[in-house]
Amino acid sequence: IFRLGNRNLYPWLFLALAAAANIAAYLLLPQAKALELYLPVTAAVAGFVHFLYSQHHQETQLFVNLFEKFNARYDSLNERLNAIVAHPAKDLTPEEKEVLFDYFNLCAEEYLFYKSGYIDQDVWLSWLAGMKYFAQNAAVLSLWESELSSA
Repeated sequence: IFRLGNRNLYPWLFLALAAAANIAAYLLLPQAKALELYLPVTAAVAGFVHFLYSQHHQETQLFVNLFEKFNARYDSLNERLNAIVAHPAKDLTPEEKEVLFDYFNLCAEEYLFYKSGYIDQDVWLSWLAGMKYFAQNAAVLSLWESELSSA
C-alpha cells in the first residue's frame, strides 16, 4: 500500500540488493568473472531501485493532486456541515441533505482511492476521524445508514 514515508527506504533497498547481488556473483562465479560483473550488477540494481522510486514519486504526485482536490471540496462543505451538526435535535432540510449527500460521495471517493492504494493510510485515518465526528449527530447518522442500506 502507498505510504509517503516509504521514500526513505529506497537507499537502504539499493544497498541491500546491491550487496546481495554482488555477494551472489562473488560466491557463484569464478573470481575473475565476478570482479568484472560488480559494476554492471550494481548498475542493474540501481536501475531497478530507481524504477521503484520513480513509481513511488508518481504515486506521490497523484496523492498530492487527490489530496488537494479532496480538501478543496471538503472546504466548500465544511461550514455547512458544521452548521448541520450544531443543531442535533432537528429534522434535516432538503438543502442539508444535499450537503450531506455531497459529503457522503466525497467520503466514498476518498475511500475508493485509499483502498486502491493512492491515499496514504495516515490521511485516511484522519478522514475517518472526521467521518466519525459527523456521525455523532443522530440525523446525519440516520441519513448515512439509510444511504448505506439502499446501496
